[in-house]
Amino acid sequence: MTMGPNSCYRPLATGGDDDNESLLHGTTTKGVVSAVAAEHRSDGAFRRLKIALLVSLILNAGMLLGGLALRRVMRGPENPIFPQAYYSPAEDVIEYETRVFHEGFGKGRTIYQMAPSPEVDAAWDDLYNFGVSRIPRSSADRLVNATRPIPGDEDHYVVSLDVFHQLHCLNMLRKALHPEYYPDMRHDPNNLDDLHWGHCLESLRQSLMCSADISPLVWQWVDRVKEVRLMGNIVHTCRNYDKIKDWALQRRVLKLDFTEAKG
Repeated sequence: MTMGPNSCYRPLATGGDDDNESLLHGTTTKGVVSAVAAEHRSDGAFRRLKIALLVSLILNAGMLLGGLALRRVMRGPENPIFPQAYYSPAEDVIEYETRVFHEGFGKGRTIYQMAPSPEVDAAWDDLYNFGVSRIPRSSADRLVNATRPIPGDEDHYVVSLDVFHQLHCLNMLRKALHPEYYPDMRHDPNNLDDLHWGHCLESLRQSLMCSADISPLVWQWVDRVKEVRLMGNIVHTCRNYDKIKDWALQRRVLKLDFTEAKG
């Protein structure tokens, strides 16, 4: 082989043991550096992931606590903090509102306090006396306590909301205060009505303690009598009774006969 005039001899590069070792293992110094750099990048990415997860956890916890605090601050007639614990077929119509109670004195007296008359009786009956309610089997299956199907309409079941029973009991006790107008309400230890009154008293006691109205009564100066007195005309948070009554009226059972029903 001939060499051109500008060509010169260049000996092959000879490396030391390190180069030979690298060649034997199929790696180079550059490859080792790249591997180390990649490992550092992996460690950095993992640290960033841990930091991101920690920040996300803190933010989520803060949002949860903030939401609970906001709910407590904003709770009120439209946002009760303690809803119905067990299922009621009427729960979807529950709405809350604020109402100022009547003290029931002087001009604050209502028709429900008036002396017995057909008009007063009609007003009381209009509060609750419209029979029982009809609900579908799907609703009956969700009740905590079992109820009976309607005879002749076994796909529907019978219920009555307890508020109507409580009002019935209160009306019974009202009538007992006026035996001269309601002779059947005269006191007689041997009369079933006496047992009925006892039942009504106990039922109302339990209902009042169950609902446990915590609206604060206040004491105010009454200029007319020049003294501080307990005031009952205060604001309460109430369930909208008209909504509940409408629910029952739309589902009322006009005819119900269990005489031939089997156990």
